Amino acid sequence: MTYDVIDRARRRTRRWIAAVTLAAAAATALGVAAVAALRDEPNAAGQKSGFTAAAPIPDAAARAVALPADLRWTPVAGISLPVSGQAGPLDTGGGAARRFSHDEAGALLAAVHLTVRCAPQLGPGVFDQTLQTQVVGADAPAMRSKIGQSYDHLRANANVPYGQPVGRLEAVLRGYQLTNYSQQAASVLLLTEARDAQGNPLLAATTVYLQWTGTDWALLAPAGGDFSAAVLRAGSPDGFHPFIPGR
Repeated sequence: MTYDVIDRARRRTRRWIAAVTLAAAAATALGVAAVAALRDEPNAAGQKSGFTAAAPIPDAAARAVALPADLRWTPVAGISLPVSGQAGPLDTGGGAARRFSHDEAGALLAAVHLTVRCAPQLGPGVFDQTLQTQVVGADAPAMRSKIGQSYDHLRANANVPYGQPVGRLEAVLRGYQLTNYSQQAASVLLLTEARDAQGNPLLAATTVYLQWTGTDWALLAPAGGDFSAAVLRAGSPDGFHPFIPGR
């Protein structure tokens, strides 16, 4: 193997590590991005956390959620997120995201908003309240601990006082797959695109699990409280649906 081949392999590895870091941040969670191969059943991480199995959706790759006609975009810490007066979030006081509709569109938007609002970059004023009141499951305490540690590391490196936001989530939400849905639980694949230091586009993907609490959708903490372990490379956006009003 020549040195130039080795160097190219190292550069690809560095780009992939950067993609995972960005995806996990815009998801730690957007963890946003997904696997080209669909999985219609909850994975081991979901089962370990006590995930209530949702009904598999047939041919999920060919089926899109009926998104409200009033869908629009709003910036949150550098990433644009879809919002709707019908599907939610209807309450964004204090930087939180609450009151999503009890249907597929509400579950999809909850998956996006809750994962982003757990990102350490937003600061404890946002992620603390989200983690305390809108994240459920056996691994929720571990998730709170990991995100708190990530925030402390980020603010120390940036010399930012405690309580302030740190940086931005430099990623673009590209699409979704609703892989499972019932009135009690849902799972979503979210696709994001980030850029490495050289400006090359990188796609990565994560499955987000949700549970209905009786009043709203809540995020199910991933196994070990860490989304980054679930982030996988996505070769292309094929099979993912764009966030388009009325679709």
